[in-house]
Amino acid sequence: MKAPLFVILAALLPYALAAPAQSEEMVQTPGGLRPKSNVIQIPEGGAISLTSTEIHLLDASQRIVHVAPRSEARVARATNSTGPPPELSGWISYAYWHRPSTPIENFVTTWVVPPNPTTDHGQLLYLFNGLQPQSEPAILQPVLQWGLSPAGGGSYWAVASWYVTDTTAFWSTPQQVAVGQSLQGIIQRTGQNADGTFNYVTEFANIPGVTNLTNSAELVWAFETLETYSVTTASDYPTGCTVFTDIDITTSSGAEAVSWSTTDDDADGIHATSGSNGDVSICYPLP
Repeated sequence: MKAPLFVILAALLPYALAAPAQSEEMVQTPGGLRPKSNVIQIPEGGAISLTSTEIHLLDASQRIVHVAPRSEARVARATNSTGPPPELSGWISYAYWHRPSTPIENFVTTWVVPPNPTTDHGQLLYLFNGLQPQSEPAILQPVLQWGLSPAGGGSYWAVASWYVTDTTAFWSTPQQVAVGQSLQGIIQRTGQNADGTFNYVTEFANIPGVTNLTNSAELVWAFETLETYSVTTASDYPTGCTVFTDIDITTSSGAEAVSWSTTDDDADGIHATSGSNGDVSICYPLP
């Protein structure tokens, strides 16, 4: 089985969320490789606030504690659902959908923590629902991980909320969860500003760890995703399927009947399918 970093179809596309090559150590975020110094924990009660040129990390008292450059990339993307915004990351299998003309108010997904992989070769697995803007490389996402990520973790499942751009990644403190535990990943629009930007929050229901994002471009692309790194054999994955259920995407016009498009990794035997009820299943290869 080939290493997932080299099997991503989207790596062939001209635009990506990946940062430029750096001389320092690169780490594996749920949005691609980033320089280690650009992967930063969000203070408890803090927030991420965007300006036209910078990303400001705020603490609970709204004091700026870190400043990062905002991407200068503006990707020309179609406004229809013929294809997702391209990625350059460990995305292995995913479903995607583009919102209609009205803004997304809520994006809620339920799934169950999978079994632990039967082998541990230092692999890192991410499962999440996420939202991206139309023309800027960034993603807001409540993330389930297995393995050691830049945010911590180990040979167990944990959750955290992330905001990743092509320059910087921000994360909330990971919280360990149990195999078989039901998770509900939530992304909610909390406001619209006079300048046309939007405010959002992402979290897991009833689990500590919230990421607040303000002054963002509208988030219009929805994803249900498996992203992996350093997988060497089928047993490095869980068994069975992860089913994203009770998917609720609400716009300002009301609940949406979502028709997902899917991307598979046939070479690794991983498949994403969308059911008639709007569920998305990602099934792992047999060990």
